[in-house]
Amino acid sequence: MKLEYADKRTENWFLVSWTLSNKCNYRCEYCPDILHDGSTGQPKWETVKHFVDNLKVDKDICFRMSGGEPTYWKHFYDMAKLVKQCGHNFTYVTNASQSVEYFKKINEYTDGVFLSYHSAYADPQHFIDVCNALDCPKVVAVMLLPEKFDEMYAIAERIHNETNAMVEAKVIVDKVNDEHPTNKVYEYTQEQKEKIKQWPFTRMLDYVGIHRGPLMYDEQLVDANQLILQGDNKFSGWKCWAGVDGINIDMWGNMYRADCQFGGAIGNLERYKLPSDPIMCGKNICSCLSDIYIKKETV
Repeated sequence: MKLEYADKRTENWFLVSWTLSNKCNYRCEYCPDILHDGSTGQPKWETVKHFVDNLKVDKDICFRMSGGEPTYWKHFYDMAKLVKQCGHNFTYVTNASQSVEYFKKINEYTDGVFLSYHSAYADPQHFIDVCNALDCPKVVAVMLLPEKFDEMYAIAERIHNETNAMVEAKVIVDKVNDEHPTNKVYEYTQEQKEKIKQWPFTRMLDYVGIHRGPLMYDEQLVDANQLILQGDNKFSGWKCWAGVDGINIDMWGNMYRADCQFGGAIGNLERYKLPSDPIMCGKNICSCLSDIYIKKETV
């Protein structure tokens, strides 16, 4: 069995999934404190610049910045510009709370944006205005809390109708259970599961520049959130190309093969050695979308 991209153009991509810091202006109930309590501060520009300038991989490199909320780092615009000057792709995950003018400015250096709609904080009209200010590929993740499902479904429909973004149903998993997140999927009703399965707010999108896209699982076309909802995101014992097709950099500047950090650190922003071979997965559940999108196959 294999899990791989349906679009063969993505086979030479290398994803740098970078959690820039844990500073965030939101405090979402399904987000662990470590991702928004501000304890890490912000990275040093000189360290970031040196890493970006000197990263050499014989693949097409795509940076995906996240946090916290990465757009509030004072050098975020400078980083976007630098990544593009180095010939790489620049993408990021945002809650869209920055000003519309900010997103218009950074748009010039942006290859794709992943926008998350959080019901407790987001303003629908501002969110839509930000989407329309960006002319790159846009993927909107609507966070589907079961108790607010109908409200979020209506928001997803509105974003779909008023923008050209691709709107995803974001299935929520437990990541805030004290120090031991279970990664269990929240309890959705059967009716809600059916609505997610038949999600009508997708649209055609050129994913090739943003290291994301349709997947083939056992030669069947699937969606990553669908795998999570069905419980098919279990790859323990599979061969995984984490570290070969991408890396994770955490909020302290440590480097790992993937967001799950299985296998331990392989270095940091200043000293590292990239793996040349895939690793045998040892995680019970693959819960991060960036990790699910890494190529895998049974041994």
